Amino acid sequence: MTTNMAERSRTAETGSAIGSDDIIAGNVSKYTVLPVGYCGLPKKGHLIFDACFESGNLGRVDHITEFEYDLFIRPDTCNPRFRVWFNFTVENVKESQRVIFNVVNFSKTKSLYRDGMAPMVKSTSRPKWQRIPSKNVYYYRCPDHRKNYVMSFAFCFDREDDTYQFAYCYPYTYTRLQHYLDNLQRRNMDYFRRESLGLSVQKRQLDLLTITSPEDKTDLENSVMQKKIKIPKLSLNHIEEAGEVTDYGEEDVELRHSKRQDGRKQSEGTHKSIEAVVARLEKQNGMSLSNTSSPEEAFMESSEGMNNMDDAVVPRILYEELLRSYQQQQEEMRHIQQELERTRRQLVQQAKKLKEYGALVSEMKELRDLNRRLQDVLLLRLGPAIELEKVKPEPIEPEPEVQKTFSEEANTSTYYPAPVPVMDKYILENGKVHLGSGIWVDEEKWHQLQVTQGDSKYTKNLAVMIWGTDVLKNRSVTGVATKKKKDAVPKPPLSPHKLSIVRECLYDRIAQETVDETEIAQRLSKVNKYICEKIMDINKSCKNEERRESAKYNLQ
Repeated sequence: MTTNMAERSRTAETGSAIGSDDIIAGNVSKYTVLPVGYCGLPKKGHLIFDACFESGNLGRVDHITEFEYDLFIRPDTCNPRFRVWFNFTVENVKESQRVIFNVVNFSKTKSLYRDGMAPMVKSTSRPKWQRIPSKNVYYYRCPDHRKNYVMSFAFCFDREDDTYQFAYCYPYTYTRLQHYLDNLQRRNMDYFRRESLGLSVQKRQLDLLTITSPEDKTDLENSVMQKKIKIPKLSLNHIEEAGEVTDYGEEDVELRHSKRQDGRKQSEGTHKSIEAVVARLEKQNGMSLSNTSSPEEAFMESSEGMNNMDDAVVPRILYEELLRSYQQQQEEMRHIQQELERTRRQLVQQAKKLKEYGALVSEMKELRDLNRRLQDVLLLRLGPAIELEKVKPEPIEPEPEVQKTFSEEANTSTYYPAPVPVMDKYILENGKVHLGSGIWVDEEKWHQLQVTQGDSKYTKNLAVMIWGTDVLKNRSVTGVATKKKKDAVPKPPLSPHKLSIVRECLYDRIAQETVDETEIAQRLSKVNKYICEKIMDINKSCKNEERRESAKYNLQ
C-alpha cells in the first residue's frame, strides 16, 4: 500500500510539471503527498488527503514546500467550466504543524471570500463545523495558474490523532436530503405530495414536491361555479372609482367563463358584477369604521333591501377573496396612519429641542464675548491704580466734588472711573515722562506721540520708544513660533508689564475720544497685532539693509 502511495505521489508530481487540469479524473483517495526526491515510508507530517466520500471534491494535490500545497478541484458534472465546491479530509499530521492550502483553479471572478467568508473545518474530536478566521483567508488572481482565481488559507494542526475535514461551506448531502423527504412522506400529510421526475446523469432520483391544498383543482372549480350570491348593480361612477381593483378580477372571470358557449354576454355581465362588488366594498369603508358589524354583514343587509334593481351573480370565492384583501388594506392603512402620527410628534419635539439649543448656543456666545470684554476693561482699570499706588504711596484726600461723584457712582450697579487728563496722570521730571513700572521716555518724543493720528501709528511709535528697534527685532509678542515655517525657532516674548503699559497708554488716549466701552475694548484688542506688524517691518528693513550691503560688497 505504501508503494502505491509513493507511485501516486510521483504521478502527481509529473502532472504538476505539466500544469494541466485535464488529467483530473476523480477524487483523491487516501493520497499521501511526499516531498520531491523522498524515498521511504511516510512519516508524521506527510499529509494524507482523501475526498472519496459523498459530497467530496479534490482532484489533485501538488507539494510546493514543506508548508505549502496546491489543491486542484474537479468541475461540476457536465459543466467543466464551473469549479467552486471543495470538500476533503487531511490526516497523518504533526502537532503544531502549519500549512498553507492554495485552491488554484477557482472559476468564479467574484466570491464571498473577498467579503469576509471563510472555509469550514472540523475534526474527529470536534465534530461541529467552524469557520477558519477570515484574516487567514486570501482570494486573488494568480498569473502562475493560467490567471485563475486562487483561494489561499493558512491553518495550524493542533492534534496528531485527529482527522481534519475542510469544505467550501456547510455540506448538505444527497443522502441527507433523501432521508428528510422519506420522513415527510411517511407522515402521509394531505398537503404534501412527492413524485419522481426521472434520474440524473449519475442515476440519482430527481424528486418533484407539491405543497398545496388537499382539494383537487377540478373539484375546486366546480364548487366555485355552484356557489354564487346575489349583489346589486351600481352606476358607472362607482366603476371609475374602483378602476385598480376591477383589473384584479378580470382574468379570473374570463377564465371561469371560457368554458361557456355564450361567453360574450355572460363575460360582460360578470365584469360589471365584479366592478359592482368592488365599488360596494369601497362604499362600506365609512360604515365599517363607525359600526361594530363587519363589512360583510353590512353588505348583505344592503343587498337584500334593494329588490327593485337588476340582479347580478359573482363567485363566492372571488367575493370572499376581495373582501379579505379589502380588510387587510384597511388594517395596513390604519397602522400606517398611526406610524405617521407618531413620527410627526417626534419631529415636532425634535424641532423644539433644536430651536432651544440654537437659542442657548447664541446666548452662550454673547455671554462669552461680554465676559471677555469685561475682563479686558477690568484689567485696564486696575492697572493704572496699582501703578499710582507704587509711585505715590501717600493717600490723597479727594476733593468734595470728586468724592460726591464717587459716592453717586457707587450706588449704581457698574462703576467706571472718569477719564483722567493724560498730562495730569504721568509724572514729568528732568525732561523725562514716567509711564509706570519704572519706564521713562523722552518728554519731547512723548509730546510728539500725543499728536500722532491713528491707533496703529500711536502703538507702533510707543513700542519703539519703550523697547527700541534692536530689542523688537529679536522678540515676538507671544513667544510662540510661527506656523507658516516648519523650522521656525520661537523668539523670546516681550515683557508683560511693558505690554500692559502700552495698553494703558492707548486706553488713556481712547478714553479722551469716546466713552463707549464696547468700542474701547474692540480697539484695545488690536494692540498685539500692531506691535507684531511693527516687528515684521523692522525685520524686513533689516533684511533689505543686509541685501544692500551684500550687493555693495559684491560690486567691490
